[in-house]
Amino acid sequence: MVAGDVSGAGRGHRGGVLTFGEALVGYAAASPSLAAATTFDRFLGGADLNVAVGLHRLGVPATYATVLGDDAHGDFAAERLRALDVPAVLRRASGPTAVMFKAGDGSGDPEVLQLRRGTAFALSAPEVLPGVAALLPGLGHVHLTGITLGISPASRQATLDLLEAAVGAGCTVSFDPNLRLPLWSDRDEMRDVLHAVAARADLVLPGVEEARLLTGSADPEAVVAFYLGLGAREVAVKLGARGAVGATADGNLVRSRRFAVEAVDTVGAGDGFAAGYVAGLLGGEPLQGRLDRAAAVGALVTTRTGDLDAMPDRTEVDALLAAS
Repeated sequence: MVAGDVSGAGRGHRGGVLTFGEALVGYAAASPSLAAATTFDRFLGGADLNVAVGLHRLGVPATYATVLGDDAHGDFAAERLRALDVPAVLRRASGPTAVMFKAGDGSGDPEVLQLRRGTAFALSAPEVLPGVAALLPGLGHVHLTGITLGISPASRQATLDLLEAAVGAGCTVSFDPNLRLPLWSDRDEMRDVLHAVAARADLVLPGVEEARLLTGSADPEAVVAFYLGLGAREVAVKLGARGAVGATADGNLVRSRRFAVEAVDTVGAGDGFAAGYVAGLLGGEPLQGRLDRAAAVGALVTTRTGDLDAMPDRTEVDALLAAS
């Protein structure tokens, strides 16, 4: 459901999830660097869309909200969204659609370049909020990231407004800081803004390296204590191949299982982790179960390329959980 037609998106699913953010049209090259790349495959990506697709493939109803530019990349993204089973609250606006270039030969983390200054989303993100507000009473959860807080003043305000609307509608909120350092000219401002949102969230999902920049510590238990101290009810710290550490405000702290996989592309693994964790949370799994599920989804994402195309389905995740 795209292009402003949101008559059924997310309705009737009080356990459904809304994600909000900027879609990117990506160009990927199987080359060790962007400088050496000459041939690219086009795909659709974006952290918040990845999470929505990941949730859908895990059996959780999810709706994605975004603004695309009135350009050829926006046309491609809109058509690609129509081909997905994830309902979308979509607006088109003047300005370009965000673009991403990625190069990697599977030997390590890919090189990534994102072009998202002055985009349609950066300029007009608030335009999607009226359509989103109508859905919130029928949803149970909203997932936000730090990316939308850094893109522009307009997208930051839209994110903050959505946070307030979600809390007011009785939705639980998860927050992934998902640092994109080039979006922030002032690191102190970055920390203040992200901490303020984390303090309002029910669930915070930092990666250990971004947590070091945000909290001053890379010790998972110290990071957990920091965010619980801000007011979060639950925290899961992503440790990459080492799994994750999760904790709740009532003092329960666990470590996830580790999943041995052959990683070829780590982009999107954190989004998969978020989808797995939220799916487990909404499905009523205990802390250990949802943390293991999140780690399993993140691990599977690294075994393939393509951002949202890399998101596994529930059968794949259950098989990995059963085999490890």
